[in-house]
Amino acid sequence: MARVLALLGSARRNGYTAGLLKQAAEGAREVEGVTLDVRNLHDYHFGPCTSCFACIRSEEHLCVLKDDMGAEGELWQALTHANGLILADPVYGWGPSAMTHLFLERLYPALFSGIFSGLPFGSISCASNQGMQHLARNEICKWAFCKGFRYQGGLAVHVVHLAESMREAAALGRRVAEAALEDEREGRQPYTDEERFLAYADSHWVAYEPYIANLTRGTGRWEESILHQGLQASVFTRPDARELAEQALEVLKQCLAARDEGKGEESYKLLVRASALWTRATWKQFLEEQVIGVPQPEAYRPIGENE
Repeated sequence: MARVLALLGSARRNGYTAGLLKQAAEGAREVEGVTLDVRNLHDYHFGPCTSCFACIRSEEHLCVLKDDMGAEGELWQALTHANGLILADPVYGWGPSAMTHLFLERLYPALFSGIFSGLPFGSISCASNQGMQHLARNEICKWAFCKGFRYQGGLAVHVVHLAESMREAAALGRRVAEAALEDEREGRQPYTDEERFLAYADSHWVAYEPYIANLTRGTGRWEESILHQGLQASVFTRPDARELAEQALEVLKQCLAARDEGKGEESYKLLVRASALWTRATWKQFLEEQVIGVPQPEAYRPIGENE
């Protein structure tokens, strides 16, 4: 049986958000061969990541904290046995709730093991006053991208259109369940960075422009990029790190040229490679010896075939 984990981020167990999650769960139950595991995040005890980096240093890449999101924690264990994840969350302060942010933050160890890469995922963000449910939904989509989830969709709900949203929640539940069934039958399929960047191009949070802005310091020009700045300032004192940074800059130039020529998909693919090279360069220079003490894990931002 495929298992879908349905999580509620609200402490109000019978509120609007809980009702939407119930509908999503009912939709998922309609898919034969799927079982539902419905839980409330507020029933568990876990704090923020403490930045101890034990999860990076160990071969298993598991959290050492003794709480419900640690390696032996009940909530972490539930997620590792899931083939799909649905997260329903109220809108607080024009964004996701702190509990949902905390939960997703604690998935940090999985970046280095790749255990959740490709996990089918759907979200529901529910507002009942001013709104801003789209901002909250988009933020969760961004976090889903960062964790490598296989995005099945996200709902931005205001209670003004609750009845319609109930039907949409059921449909979302069915989509996640169908993807979870495939995950269970075929095994977790590899979800490369390139596939992820391209897949999220049609989602509620598109990585391309923010990542270009990140590398180019908001200018969109390689001459103003942090890559060029770092090389000019000679901060890369390790030869292997400097070589990787130089490669990253050259690929970034190609990426921006492809963008200017209207070659969207090519530009995306080049951005993925540039960012992976940059990740490897900065890891070697700043993290490997000074902070983390170990080489970059293989599952985290691999360069690819041409490495």
